[in-house]
Amino acid sequence: MKQSVNNWACFAAKELTESLRTKRLLVLVCVFISLAILSVLTARFIVEILAALMSADGGSTIVIEAPPPVWSDSYAQLYSSLTEMGIIALIMLHMGVILREKRTGTIDLMMAKGLTSGIFVLAKYAVAAVIMLLTLFVAVFVTFGYTLVLFEYAGRISDVLLGAVSFGVFLLMMLAITFLWSAVANSTAVSAVLGLCSFFVIMLLGSIPVVERFSPSGLISYGVALSAGGDQERLVIYIVVAMAVAAVSLWLAVRVLKRREG
Repeated sequence: MKQSVNNWACFAAKELTESLRTKRLLVLVCVFISLAILSVLTARFIVEILAALMSADGGSTIVIEAPPPVWSDSYAQLYSSLTEMGIIALIMLHMGVILREKRTGTIDLMMAKGLTSGIFVLAKYAVAAVIMLLTLFVAVFVTFGYTLVLFEYAGRISDVLLGAVSFGVFLLMMLAITFLWSAVANSTAVSAVLGLCSFFVIMLLGSIPVVERFSPSGLISYGVALSAGGDQERLVIYIVVAMAVAAVSLWLAVRVLKRREG
């Protein structure tokens, strides 16, 4: 047991160093924080932006009738942007996280030295998950602060953090699915396509009334609703389903690598 813990810690440290060296952390931080800033700006000035874009060449201004922006629009825009661009960035950054080790033969060398496939997958996932969650919460705090400046109110911090937890669980599930396809696929292109297809299927299932009550895609809308002080009626169900999907995905990834180990 002690040897397994030591192996896990050593490999996790190696993964963290690699994430810093390959700029994976920097890219994720830049994407999430950029989306956070743009989300608040868009929420606050969307009417002015649309009016400017639709203005006639002669200088006449088109009047756009729309409800005045409110502080909760910042979180709606943030999670909408992260669902579209953030998850794509997450998949692209991790589509080869296991595949690269298989191609270079690094995984065979480490397994020959006693590293198990379970420790290999879980250590990689733990490091990636911590980096991703820290990045998400930084983006949420940036949104909170910027919303406070532009709207003079940004909601209760406890509600905002609960909304971030809801969306963070969805990201953890998508990260685990990406790990699975990286273990299964023989090319980064195939891994990326499978990851994106999985995301679209999950979102599609969430639009079916019967399935929607249990679809983890509900965590996205709950991220917005909870940030604005909404109820938590089905949050536990969505989290349990998402964590179950993540656990099964990681277990399958380990099983795929165990064949290589054998």
